[in-house]
Amino acid sequence: MRAAAIRLLLILATAASLGGEALAAPENVKFPVTVRHDQLTLDGKLYRPATTAPRPAVIVVHGCSGPGSAARTWGEVLSKWGYVALVIDSFTGRGVKEVCTRAGGRVDARDRAWDIDGAAAWLKARAFVRADRIGLMGQSHGGAATLFATLRDGADKSPPPSPAFVGAIAFYPDCTLRGRTSQLFEVQRPLLILVGEKDDWTPADKCRELLPRLSGKPFELHTYADAVHAYDNPGSKLRYRAEVSNRNKPGGCCGAWIGHDETAYRDTLKRVEA
Repeated sequence: MRAAAIRLLLILATAASLGGEALAAPENVKFPVTVRHDQLTLDGKLYRPATTAPRPAVIVVHGCSGPGSAARTWGEVLSKWGYVALVIDSFTGRGVKEVCTRAGGRVDARDRAWDIDGAAAWLKARAFVRADRIGLMGQSHGGAATLFATLRDGADKSPPPSPAFVGAIAFYPDCTLRGRTSQLFEVQRPLLILVGEKDDWTPADKCRELLPRLSGKPFELHTYADAVHAYDNPGSKLRYRAEVSNRNKPGGCCGAWIGHDETAYRDTLKRVEA
């Protein structure tokens, strides 16, 4: 399964040099989104090589704190590899700053699957994007959104749009899918899930429990023995966030460890590039 998943994820690769590209300045953009019947305009930040030649693209979906350093770092990394990267902002257009805490706003990760669809449509209309080579990656709350955009439950009466991307990577997502712990899901695009074994916010065990309920396109789970939540953010020092909501704690509140893990991050760079 692992080999097949990696082979299919390679459709994101092109002949572009991945050794480092000249980059255009990041650009602030806006794009329309239709969430069921609601019309929104969302912000995004576009990273891309300094070329007009069409390149493959990746949609980057931020976590519960908003489009901070973790998402921006991936935008920079991907563009240096030769990809167009669109870091979408699901919160500002909804009047929300963060959804990590009980005092924060509320945005359903499932609704963000429509954000992803709107971002893909916007990218496909750009002359500098290869419309048939758009990938998706999301972190934490954005990782859950990535799962909702990629998986289908046959009992869902209001499914998200059909995926407009060719492969997906979910970083430390909530694999309970908002309590859907018994449903079977069809994987509609090749999927890679990455999570730390010491993640006490979105535990790796929940993702292991999800795997037997998946079928369809190839999927893979890879875990890192010593990594906690947000391990892929080089700007995040190991610390305990006592204020964040956490359904894995008694009463659903509160606290979780987050922080960068260099060993896991280096391996993740190789897997994402592959």
